[in-house]
Amino acid sequence: MSVRAACRRQARGFQGARCSVNVDDLALQLENMHKRVALLQRQSEQQKAQKDIELLTTVFQEIHLALEELQIANEDLQQQNEELFNAQQDLVAQRQRYQELFEEVPDAYLVTDTKGVIQEANSAATTLLNISKSFLLGEFLEIYVLEKELIDFHLKLTHLSDRTEIPDWKIQEWELNLRPRNRMPIIAAVKMVAIRNQYSKLVGLRWLFRDISESKRTQAKLQCAEEAMGQALAKERQFSELKSRLLTITSHEFRTPLATIHSSAELLEHYRHLWSDERQNTHLRRIQTSVMHMTQLLNDVLMLSQDETGKLELNPTPLNLVEFCRDLLEELQQSDRSQHAIAFSGECQCTSANLDAKLLRQILSNLFSNCLKYSPVGSIVKFSVTTANDQAIFQTQDSGIGIPPSDIEHIFEPFHRASNASNIPGMGLGMSIVKQAVDLHGGEIIVESAIGAGTTFTVILPFSINLHL
Repeated sequence: MSVRAACRRQARGFQGARCSVNVDDLALQLENMHKRVALLQRQSEQQKAQKDIELLTTVFQEIHLALEELQIANEDLQQQNEELFNAQQDLVAQRQRYQELFEEVPDAYLVTDTKGVIQEANSAATTLLNISKSFLLGEFLEIYVLEKELIDFHLKLTHLSDRTEIPDWKIQEWELNLRPRNRMPIIAAVKMVAIRNQYSKLVGLRWLFRDISESKRTQAKLQCAEEAMGQALAKERQFSELKSRLLTITSHEFRTPLATIHSSAELLEHYRHLWSDERQNTHLRRIQTSVMHMTQLLNDVLMLSQDETGKLELNPTPLNLVEFCRDLLEELQQSDRSQHAIAFSGECQCTSANLDAKLLRQILSNLFSNCLKYSPVGSIVKFSVTTANDQAIFQTQDSGIGIPPSDIEHIFEPFHRASNASNIPGMGLGMSIVKQAVDLHGGEIIVESAIGAGTTFTVILPFSINLHL
């Protein structure tokens, strides 16, 4: 019941009892009414305060829960801050260790962007390129690359830049010629590593350079030594094979003249008193021819052996070329027994020349002997000597079997014989010896030949200018 309704009710009771109550009762009733009104007012106020208290209690509970959540969040945040601080400290320590390793690595270590601009460099890099770090940072790496390799270097960087979105390469290795400041170029072994971000995009390059110039020089020396050793071994094997072939061929070639000498000597021993002088002379000439043939074989073998062992030397002396050639022809004609017609011509403006007589004899005797050996009996063999421009020019010409074109390029090789000369005795050493003797003189030999039409050899020997008379 509201205060106003209570007042009306009290008023109605007051009016009904107006005649039966006195003033004191009225005052008491008014006082009671006033107390009742105050009580009702207090009750009304208490009800409103209770609702406010309930609301405030709910608010405080929400605030308390929020504070608890904030406390938990604060504790989590503090833990995260602590973890972040520890991670930051670890990162600083790792950065420090990286920097120490970066500086202490013995090889030159550089970091560049994708275009090759230097961003980091260790002390080994500054030593290798002979420049301080302050000048090195911000420079293009290509300025230290040798000019002849700049194009390849640019192409490699461009190729890598074109592949920045494709993470299919990690390490590139090759060799590069670098040019340090104010120093000689060096050879460096290069190792390049890609730097990628969290999206696998290429953002930079790590470069590792190692100076391998000395190792390259050592490797080259070792390679030269190995090649020299290989050549020496090959030459030793060749010389061993040569000795074996010489022994085989020489023993075979010596049998015929020795058999001729033996048979002629036996015949002369038993029947010379029954034979005419002409018949005896025939056998004597056979002996002489065989001896000359054996002498020539021995000379060839000796000269070849000297050349293989490096003992063959040029010893020029003054020679009268025309007289030298005539004397040699007389010896060779005796062994030919006048089976060929020999045409000799000597037109020398300078008859005296500085040549090695021993080597010249080997050259001319082998060439002329081949003319006689490979030409038909009764044919003409031509031999001439001329001089011009401080050079002696010797030429032999025959009308024999000729040399096949496929054999001409091999005729100066030891033991090589033309394919059409297999039925004619010989060791295959003569032309090899001729070529060696011509080379020792610093001369030249020219071959012209045709099958069935004969062969012409032209030898050109310069006069020795180192001869001191």
